[in-house]
Amino acid sequence: MIKSPEIKVNTNVLKTLRESSGYTIEEIAKKIKTTANKVQEAEKGLALFTLTQIKKLADIYQRSLAAFFTDTLPAMPALPDYRINREKRLTPQVYIAERRAHYIANKLAELTDKRSQLPDFPETLKPDELAQEFRKLLKDDLLKRKKPDELLTHYKKVLEDKFSISIIELPLKAEDVRGFSVFADISIIVLNEEDKPSIKLFSLFHEVYHLLKRTSGICSIEIEQKDGDIEASCNLFSAEFLVPLEDLKEEYKKFMQLDENTVPELSRIYGVSKQVIMLRLLWLGYMSKERYEQFKSQGEKKLIEGKEKFRRRNWDKVFQNRVGNLVVREASNAYRSGKISYSEVMDILNLKAKYTEKFIER
Repeated sequence: MIKSPEIKVNTNVLKTLRESSGYTIEEIAKKIKTTANKVQEAEKGLALFTLTQIKKLADIYQRSLAAFFTDTLPAMPALPDYRINREKRLTPQVYIAERRAHYIANKLAELTDKRSQLPDFPETLKPDELAQEFRKLLKDDLLKRKKPDELLTHYKKVLEDKFSISIIELPLKAEDVRGFSVFADISIIVLNEEDKPSIKLFSLFHEVYHLLKRTSGICSIEIEQKDGDIEASCNLFSAEFLVPLEDLKEEYKKFMQLDENTVPELSRIYGVSKQVIMLRLLWLGYMSKERYEQFKSQGEKKLIEGKEKFRRRNWDKVFQNRVGNLVVREASNAYRSGKISYSEVMDILNLKAKYTEKFIER
């Protein structure tokens, strides 16, 4: 068997590629079947990786092979981390998703003269007041008695079409990251693919508030915060947009009493999680703090109600969500006008040929 040749790589680049993908030395050693000492020495220039190992690293980091043979790597802007437990290490999938989001923002800016058209509102507006004004601007009536995935699809389209915000879903493999936003010429919202639609829906408008305030950030979303920092404001905005208090008051009147069926039914009416409903009732004074804690002890302890149960996946829909409607539309237009080649479309969409063909022919 011919041994794979050893290849000299810029040590700073080698280390940066690993760190910017969220991996430890020990994790990489295990993945490429070598020792942690060998990885450490390679990053110091005291040892060399084989070409086979470098190809494996390119696959792990989701980088081109050419990235390993450059002298420098462009720095990616760091996103503020708003998670509750910020000491916890982010998953490699979150790092990859961040890189994907910045790539999309840059590519869309190159392909089109369009820019995200985020509206301006008076700074004096409170988050719930801003939510009310934002709905008026959308000229979109409150949708009720719809399934969460239907609401999610509707609002994604409205936001992408009206404001040129790219909204994508990616597998973040993180229990404490619901999503993140990137404020840029073309702004991006990334949702956690593994969350239930009702969670994604709340996360979507949480991130919309970030963009309206011209901020970016990685968010875990602890919805029990009502007052305080930017995350609490994001939550209040999202809650008021999806479950307006005045409308909730009217719906609540239809129930004779607050019982075990009230919260699930209101959750179905508005398409949000049960905990969002419970907190809205708590803030209105319709539910006592003790009753709220009782509900939580029965299983509604977090906004994260769990991942979707395993089922056969509709891969066309999965890949469509991962790419995003705005990206598909602009990449397809650029291809048809001769601005980019078919292979460039594949790179932008990050899809294999058969799915790329499906999407650009729609």
